[in-house]
Amino acid sequence: MTVSTAILALVAAAAGAGRSWLVGRIRSSEAASAAPTPATVRVVTLEPEVVVSAVHCSAAVKEFEKAELSFRQGGTVESLLQVAGPDGQMHRLHEGDRVPRGAVLARLDPADYRRDRDEAAEKLASAEASLAKDEADSELARNNLRRAEELAPSGAMGKEELDQRRQTVKKVEAAVAGDRRDVEAARIKLQQAEANLAYCTLTSPFAEGTVSARYIDAGERVAANQKVFLVLDLTRVVIAFAVPDTLVGRLSLGQQVEVTCDALPSEHFRGVVHMIGSAADSQTRTFAVEVHIDDPRGLRPGMIATVWLRREARVYLLPLLAVVPRSGTGRYDVFRVVEEGGRSVVRRAPAEFDDVVDNRVAVRLAAGDGLKPGDRVVVTGTHRLYDGQPVHIEE
Repeated sequence: MTVSTAILALVAAAAGAGRSWLVGRIRSSEAASAAPTPATVRVVTLEPEVVVSAVHCSAAVKEFEKAELSFRQGGTVESLLQVAGPDGQMHRLHEGDRVPRGAVLARLDPADYRRDRDEAAEKLASAEASLAKDEADSELARNNLRRAEELAPSGAMGKEELDQRRQTVKKVEAAVAGDRRDVEAARIKLQQAEANLAYCTLTSPFAEGTVSARYIDAGERVAANQKVFLVLDLTRVVIAFAVPDTLVGRLSLGQQVEVTCDALPSEHFRGVVHMIGSAADSQTRTFAVEVHIDDPRGLRPGMIATVWLRREARVYLLPLLAVVPRSGTGRYDVFRVVEEGGRSVVRRAPAEFDDVVDNRVAVRLAAGDGLKPGDRVVVTGTHRLYDGQPVHIEE
């Protein structure tokens, strides 16, 4: 039903089925032949009002963050984290347990990786020893060459022996350069071995994580990158929903919205809009929106929530009884009180409407003969009035 159709139906009900605008025309003719008698009316002054409307959207609760944890290398699960249950008894970590950041959730048997680390450390030590020896030889060879170059001008050192010492310096310096590369390679292997040893422990990445799933057990053999835990960050939650293009304009980043959940009827949540889709989904033609709630108070992933979108608008409202249908046109008028010749009379003014709010209509302002702020509009007895009739305003 359009706004005009709704207004027509409501006006007809308010004015009464037995009255019509034709009666007003007849009375208008009769009144024209006799001395006009002021009609007593009540008026309202057209002033802006703030109207708050709300639209609700169905939404889904999602975790703020999640992490699928796996070991970077394969091995045998040596142990799982032990936590205290509600009864105080210790048990292996399972679904629903909360863990702080850095807590070791599981360990692999580190024996093989420890041996690799020790072997890499020995190779590094050997390479560093070889480098130290060749650096000492290089220093000695340079000193011998310097003495030979000092003796050569006096004839005490032959050219052949001088060339030989120069060649020795080049060989030793080449050996030193090779040793340095060997030391760097050995250092990298040791760092990798130490990292592999550290990768034998799996830790929680969130300040307060909640275990959603555990896929391994102690003694089990796991492969590299095999999923072993699913951990969620539930300190905050995300409310995900979609809106059509008629509503997306009401939303802005940082806007606060109200969220309710049927599973928690006594709770009301305040969220902040953190994401608005830049384009509509090709299938549903809706825009994805995400709201973050910092204090979930029992909200869990998978719950159904309701997001309330509020809109405030400044409008000009008139009671439905003020609206008069214009016969045979599908348009509407109101009676506006004006001062003419020192007395108050009513004049028809065209009226257009944007919406119906309870038992009132939101009217549009217009130039010319249209409604303007501050106009006094008749709200009672409009069916008895005719254009130009004198009136007495009842306060």
